[in-house]
This record gives sequence, structure tokens and C-alpha cells, in this order.
Amino acid sequence: MVAIIIINWNGADDTIACLESLSRMDAHHTVIVGDNGSTDDSVRRIGQWLDENASLPNVKGYKLVELGRNYGFAVGNNKALAVAMQDNPDYCMLLNNDTEVEPDMLSKLLDYASANEDVKVLSPCICYHYDKNKVWFSGGKLTFGTRKNLFAEQSRDSVGTVPFAINFLSGCALFFRTSLLNEKNELLSNDFFFGEEDYEFSLRMRNESVKMACVPASVVYHKVSSSQKKTKDTQGVGRIYMYYHNRLVCNRLYENRVKFYTICLLNSVTCLKYFHRCTGSFITAVKILRRLMKDVHVKKGFNYNDFQALMFEHEYFDFDVMRK
Repeated sequence: MVAIIIINWNGADDTIACLESLSRMDAHHTVIVGDNGSTDDSVRRIGQWLDENASLPNVKGYKLVELGRNYGFAVGNNKALAVAMQDNPDYCMLLNNDTEVEPDMLSKLLDYASANEDVKVLSPCICYHYDKNKVWFSGGKLTFGTRKNLFAEQSRDSVGTVPFAINFLSGCALFFRTSLLNEKNELLSNDFFFGEEDYEFSLRMRNESVKMACVPASVVYHKVSSSQKKTKDTQGVGRIYMYYHNRLVCNRLYENRVKFYTICLLNSVTCLKYFHRCTGSFITAVKILRRLMKDVHVKKGFNYNDFQALMFEHEYFDFDVMRK
């Protein structure tokens, strides 16, 4: 059995569209929708959809779980996984709520998993929702201090249909054997409230010699950055800061000191350009970069309070970063 985990946060329209597409799949599965403390009418609307469609064969195995507050992507998924594991599934899949799937998405993954028991983690081919023939992500490779997405922005046909090995994959659509879960039935690091939790996961899998593959015949369509659009990060400083912060922390955790410091130096140039472009001020960009480099040497990850201060309250920095 496969349990699919979807985390909702003020996104009932996307979540319901995702559930509708899942309900048309040809493989048996269950779904746990974990509501991450939505402040709108998401719980009522998703619950109403589940009630109205309860007679459909697939939807009988769908469940809405209110998590109580916004735990972020990683912890929210971990909490929903703990609920899913009560039914002892053989596989689980993390799936963004702003996705829709082909009817054979899951059966293609199961076919490959059944024939390749040594491969523990799979990615489908993820295409853009607005252009279903254009690839957003189809697996990736870890490189020096970062990762490379394979076939990104290319046509779906360019990926082909033959599965291939990868060592980086996106948390947008992450299929795995439940043997990978820890004793608390957790998959992702609880230190990352939002962003780069899939990079940390991929580095950890690399260090543990866990095999991963992309199954391009399995297709998901992604609306891309729906959660990002709900924040007040109008300049984009917060998104860039948060992702580079988490990415560099991952390298501090999994690479030796020399490699980590080299990666920090190389990323400093890129970050400075981004911060300057967002703020319009070189002096402000330097201040943000200094704060970033300080944080990545001492912090474990990016928590809820950090996220709120950076993405909503504009209180993370002790100086003004707003474009004049």
C-alpha cells in the first residue's frame, strides 16, 4: 500500500484540485492531508470535498488531519507521516498540494519499485502545470556545494521514458520505501521550517549510500511557488536569504571544514548580486551577506520564528532592507 502525504496551508483550491487528480489514479493508495494551521476556510472546504466524494473508491482512503499550527514543510510532513504509518504502508509519497498528476503516475512508480528493490527513493518527472510539455524537475545530481536539476526547462520528450539514477530529488514529489523512516516515523530534518529540506535529505541519502532514481514515465504537474506567493516577501530578499542559509547549513553539516568554507566563499559572490538586485543598494546587500555568513556558522536551520520575522514581519534584520 502507498500513503500519499499532502500538506495544506491556506491553499484549499490547490489542495482540492490535487485530490481530484489523485482520485482518478489507477493504483490503490491512501491520502493524508495534513492541515498546517490554516487561518482561512481550508479545513471546512477540504472536509466538505471529502464528504461529497466519499463514495468514490479511492477517496474512501483519504483523511484530513488538523495539525493545529503551522509547522512548516518538513515537520508538517513528518507529523502527517506518523499518522499514515498507523496503517503500515509499504511506501509513502510526499506530494505538494499545488500539483496534479497523471492517472498512471503512481502505478509507474510502483512498477519500477517492485522490479528494483535496491532503489529506495524515486522521483517522477515534474512538469509545469501551465505548460505540461515543459520540465520543471526530473531528478538531479549533487555537485560542489549545490545541485543540478536534470532536463530543467526542456521538453518532456527530451527526458525519454527510461528510468535513470539520480542523487538529488525534490520534496515536491518524493516517493520512498518506509524502511527509510526513523524510529519516530520521520523522513525530513525538523531543523528546516521551509526550504532546502530536500537538499539535506539528498545529502543524507548520499552519505548513507541509498540509491535513488527518476521514473520519467510517471508524471506530475506543478504550479510552482504557491506557498511563496502567500508571504509578504515582495522584494524576494527573504526567499533568497532563507534558501541560501539552509543550503549552506547543509554543507556545514555534511562537508569537511575546508570544503564548507570554500563553498561559503563561492556563494558569497552570487548572494551579493542577488541581494543588490533585490534592494538596489550595495551597502544593504553587504549587510545582508554579513548576517547570512554569521548565521550559517552557528544556526542549525531556519525555524518558525525566523520564517515569520523574515517573510512576514520584516523584523529579521536590524537594518532596513526595503528598496527606496
